[in-house]
Amino acid sequence: MAGAIASRMSFSSLKRKQPKTFTVRIVTMDAEMEFNCEMKWKGKDLFDLVCRTLGLRETWFFGLQYTIKDTVAWLKTDKKVLDHDVSKEEPVTFHFLAKFYPENAEEELVQEITQHLFFLQVKKQILDEKIYCPPEASVLLASYAVQAKLTLQSAKSRVAFFEEL
Repeated sequence: MAGAIASRMSFSSLKRKQPKTFTVRIVTMDAEMEFNCEMKWKGKDLFDLVCRTLGLRETWFFGLQYTIKDTVAWLKTDKKVLDHDVSKEEPVTFHFLAKFYPENAEEELVQEITQHLFFLQVKKQILDEKIYCPPEASVLLASYAVQAKLTLQSAKSRVAFFEEL
């Protein structure tokens, strides 16, 4: 009898210690992720989790964006996630995007993942005509994209060749 009461007490105390959570979907330019967030989390907690998951160290360029009633806003790091004017319907969706563009991307964007995320976002904004790009620059950028893709495919085939050895 005493053992049954003790086991019920430990089960109920474990049950009480579980924090309340909600589901968040993070959309990057080439992936989607879902996380369970605690109700008490601030924007910084969620943002740091996303950056750690992506392996991103150059975090200062990025932010989490959300849309509510055709209005775009950025998640504030010092405010609780659910205190923002976000949809309370789960999963709560945020877009992981660049907030700031460096003056000299070649020098300031060091990490490969940062360069990749910037490339994808700028490419999409050019294709959606949100950023104007002169025809000559468009051709040059397209050639860089093709060259990068071919270099990646070539590297993958070399790796596969050596793995077969």
